[in-house]
Amino acid sequence: MAQCSLLTATILKRAMKAAMGTISPSPWCRSHHEFALLLKAAMSTIAAMKSPIVSCAMVLTLALGALNAIYADSATWNLNPISNDWNTAANWTPATVPNGPSDTATFDISKITSVSISATTQVNSVVFNPGASAFRVRVPASLTLNISGNGLTNNSATIQNFVTAGEQATIQFSQNATAGSLISITNKGGLTSFVGSATAGTAMIINNGFPDLGTTAFFEQSSAGSGTIINNGGTSFSGGLTEFFDTATAGDGTFIVNGSAVQDGVGGQGELIFQGSSTAGNGTFTVNGGDGAGASNGEVFFFDTASAGEGTFTLNGGFLFFAAGSASTAANATLIANRGPNGGALIMFAGASTGGTARVEVFGNSELQIDSHDPPGLTIGSLEGDGHVHLGANSLTVGTNNLSTTFSGVIQGSNGGPLSKLGGGTLILSGNNRYGSGTMISDGVLKINNESGSGTGTEPVSVLAGTLGGSGIITGAVTIGTGSGTGAFLAPTVGSNVQATLTIQSALTFNADATYTYTFRKNRNGTRTDQVIANGVTINSGAMIVLSGHTSVALRQGLVLTVISNTSANPISGTFSNLPDGGIVTVNGTNLQASYEGGDGNDLTLTVVP
Repeated sequence: MAQCSLLTATILKRAMKAAMGTISPSPWCRSHHEFALLLKAAMSTIAAMKSPIVSCAMVLTLALGALNAIYADSATWNLNPISNDWNTAANWTPATVPNGPSDTATFDISKITSVSISATTQVNSVVFNPGASAFRVRVPASLTLNISGNGLTNNSATIQNFVTAGEQATIQFSQNATAGSLISITNKGGLTSFVGSATAGTAMIINNGFPDLGTTAFFEQSSAGSGTIINNGGTSFSGGLTEFFDTATAGDGTFIVNGSAVQDGVGGQGELIFQGSSTAGNGTFTVNGGDGAGASNGEVFFFDTASAGEGTFTLNGGFLFFAAGSASTAANATLIANRGPNGGALIMFAGASTGGTARVEVFGNSELQIDSHDPPGLTIGSLEGDGHVHLGANSLTVGTNNLSTTFSGVIQGSNGGPLSKLGGGTLILSGNNRYGSGTMISDGVLKINNESGSGTGTEPVSVLAGTLGGSGIITGAVTIGTGSGTGAFLAPTVGSNVQATLTIQSALTFNADATYTYTFRKNRNGTRTDQVIANGVTINSGAMIVLSGHTSVALRQGLVLTVISNTSANPISGTFSNLPDGGIVTVNGTNLQASYEGGDGNDLTLTVVP
C-alpha cells in the first residue's frame, strides 16, 4: 500500500505540475497548443490510474485539488450567498460545495451572479433552472473547472456565461459532457478543452486575441457539435486559437476566424488548426482578413491526415493551408477564396496533401497555389471563379465531383501542367491562361470561351475522351482521339443552341476514334453555323462527322457552309469516313455536297444542292 501511495503521488505530482502550470510552458507558449498537450497528457495519466487501493484513491483526490477529501455533494447556489466563491460551502444549499464526479451544481435566482472558483473543481453537471438569473462563472488563472458527466444544462431563457481568465485557466468537458445551449464561454488567456466524447453542443465560444490569448481544443473523439466558435484577432503576436486533435470533429459547428486588429505586420491573427486524424465535418468556416494594409489575415491549417470533410470554408482575405509533410486532404469540402480588406485570400496545397473532390472557388485577387505541392501535382473536384491559379511545375486535374463550372481567371505556371479534365461535368475556361505542358481531356466537356490570348496555354490539347468545344482561341495543336479509344469529340456548340466558332492557331488532327459534331441553323433572320478554324488539318481513317441542322425556312440552293476553315497553305489531309469528298448527305430535308477543296481551295465546305 505504501509503495502504491508513493508511486501514485510521484506520478501525479509530475502530471499535475504539467497540468496546473508549475511546469511553465516556454516563453510565448501561449502555445496554449503546448499547454493543451500537457494538460491532455496529465489527465490521461490520472485517468489511467484506477487502483482499487484506498490510499491510491485518496492521493488521486488530493492531487485533483478537491477541498473536501471526504465527500462533496450536489447543491444549489443560494439566493443570498455570503460571497461569490464557488468553493465556500455557505454559499450553497445544502451547505456543501459541489465538487465531485457525480455532483450537480444548480443555479436559480440569486443576488450574486458573478461566481468564481477558488480551487480546481470537478462536477458531473451544471444546471440553470427555469427563470434563473444571468450568471457569469469565472475560472481564474491556473485553476480548472472539470465538467465530467452530463455537462451544462440551461433551462432558463437567458444566456449563461463562463470565462477562463488568465494563463492556464481551464474549463474541461470530459466523458459525454456537453456545453449545452444558450451558453457563452469566453477564453481570456485560458483554455476550454473537450475530451472523450464531449461536445460543444450549441454553445458559443469566444477565443480572445493578444494580450488575453484564448484557446479551445478538442481531443480524442470529441465534437464541436453545432456550436459557434469565434477566434478573434489580437493587437500583435497571436490571436485566438482553436485546435482539433486525434479523431475530433468540427461536427456541424460554425467557426469565425478573424484577422489581426492592428496594422503592425507582426501577427495577431486568429487561427484554426486540424491535426492528427481530425476532421472539419460538416462545419461552416468564415476566415477573415486583417483590418487594413499590414494587418495579418485569419488562418486555417491542416496537418497530418486531417480532413476538411464536407466543410464549407469562405475566405474573405484569409489563408487556408494543407501543409507540407502531411497527407491532409480537402476531401469533399467547398473552398471559397474571396477578396478581402487586406488583399485576396490564399488557398495553398503543399507536400503530399490531396484535393479529393473539393469544390474550389477563387475570385478577384485571390489565389489557389499548388507550386509547393509534391510532383506530379494535385487533383480537385472542380474549379470556378475569376481569380488566379499558380501551378509552378505541377499539374492540375479537375472534375472529380462532376460539377459544371466556369473559370474566367488566369491559370499560370511556366512549367506547369498539364491541366487535365476528368468527370462528367463541364469546365468552361474563358480567361487568357499561361500554363505550359498542355491540356488533356479524359471525360466530360472542356469549353474554351476566351476572347484573347489562349484559353489553354501555349502547349498542345489532347482529347483522349470526352468533348472539346467553345468559341474561344487555342494556341497549341489539338488532337481529337487516341486512335483506339472509346470516343472523343470536337463540338463547338456543345451544351448550347447557339452556333460557335472555335479557333485553333496550330494544327488539328482527328484520329480514328474522333467525331466532329457540326451544327447549323436557318431562320428568317439568317443562317448561323458552327465553324472550326485550324492551321492545318489531318483526318485519319475512321474519323466521323455528325451533321445536325435546324431550319424553319429552306436554305437556298448554292449556299456554301464552311465546316472547317483551314488557314494553312496545305490541303486537308484525309476525309471523314462517312463524308467522302464530293459526297451528298441529307440533313433535315436539305441536300448538302461535301468538298475538301472548298473556300479558298483547302477548306471543308457543304454546298446546298437540289
